[in-house]
Amino acid sequence: MGINTFTKDFLYYASLGHKTESVDPKIYSNVLGYRKGISVLNIEKIKENLFVTNEFLKSVVSRKKSSILFANLNESSNNITKLCALRSIEPFIVKNWSSGSLTNVLSNKVDVIFVLSVKNSYFIVQEADKLNIPVVGLVDSDANSNMVSFPLLLNDNSVNLDYIVTSLISNSVLEIKLLNFGLSLN
Repeated sequence: MGINTFTKDFLYYASLGHKTESVDPKIYSNVLGYRKGISVLNIEKIKENLFVTNEFLKSVVSRKKSSILFANLNESSNNITKLCALRSIEPFIVKNWSSGSLTNVLSNKVDVIFVLSVKNSYFIVQEADKLNIPVVGLVDSDANSNMVSFPLLLNDNSVNLDYIVTSLISNSVLEIKLLNFGLSLN
């Protein structure tokens, strides 16, 4: 599934935010309105954010020896993260993140971090921010997007959405790697 071919179901679930009182004020510009007390996110901005993020990741992967760390601490979608990271031949962390992991172990090896839920992985985002490592992450309407370089403003409570977005990221990375490999054969 490419950015321009999202299904109606994806767009519907991606656009559902949180209850009115939970919405982060910085996200208001991405909220179209409210339906039955639930914020409705702007689909066009979701598509735009996905496109910009996709282009950024392609530019990073096109450099030799680049690395995108897939990070997800939500057990319900850990297998999705592992599968997509392995498929695109990238490192991943799905549990047991300890404070200082980036600083002490990974900082020289990671160019970008992709997190499935900024709210659930905020300490990873904070650590990446201190090390000036760009973060791509799903930011729901109740989360703070200040330290996320490429926020994907959409519902982060759906395993189906987790799969679609993580697959999109993985597909982009794999596409560029295969293109680079093909070009290196000439």
